Amino acid sequence: MDRVHRQAERQITSLRHVAVVIGEPSHDQRHTGIVFQVDANAAHLFMHLAWHNDFRLQNRIGSNYCWVDPNVPTARLRQVAAICEDIAHANQHGQIPYSFGSPISAFDEQTKEFLVGPTNTGLTCASFVLAVFERAQLRLTHYGGWSSPDSDDIRWQEMVVEVLRSTSGVTPEHIRIVEQETATSVRYRPEHVAGAAAIRGRRPVKYISAKAMGFDIVRFLRGEPPIGHFKFSWWERFLRRFGWL
Repeated sequence: MDRVHRQAERQITSLRHVAVVIGEPSHDQRHTGIVFQVDANAAHLFMHLAWHNDFRLQNRIGSNYCWVDPNVPTARLRQVAAICEDIAHANQHGQIPYSFGSPISAFDEQTKEFLVGPTNTGLTCASFVLAVFERAQLRLTHYGGWSSPDSDDIRWQEMVVEVLRSTSGVTPEHIRIVEQETATSVRYRPEHVAGAAAIRGRRPVKYISAKAMGFDIVRFLRGEPPIGHFKFSWWERFLRRFGWL
């Protein structure tokens, strides 16, 4: 947990170009995004997918958000910050749909605009963060090991569909697409994405490790002591002992 910080204890202005942020704006509902700074003279900007066609770029972040200093070399994070700036500029119109689509190849390699297509139906706040790191060629987690949606995930996905129905401007076609994704698409939780960014070691991170770290991040958010569910495997401990991980 040494890479996870409360703003009251360590201001986010001390970030190394990029931080993954996470908060709990309502009971058991978490939100994530990215704060980036391209260089020392640039502003700290908070970019996140707030809702359907509601991509936001803001110059401040709520004090209740915690932030993760990714376990990535500073020079590499500077490159990620440049990609963040490109994505923010290319999508300033805010038209990124909200759905349970894949974070892989979500942004055009050249223009950095969101690509709407058969598999790129939209993103959530968590898959948006994954998609940004994907575009920067820094995959945070193994997608193949991510678990299928459980009953809690399915209830959450069904809730998203109902809220989309009541959201002005959401087309019937998009609601149909999200309905088809419900119960069949992976749910990327904000705490698991933040956990993947926080873990020391080789990337991409295994889902089981991101999940364990994410559990402790939620406790940290709530002011509760971490339990320490996350542990390296014996092989990872062996590699770390000799400085190979």
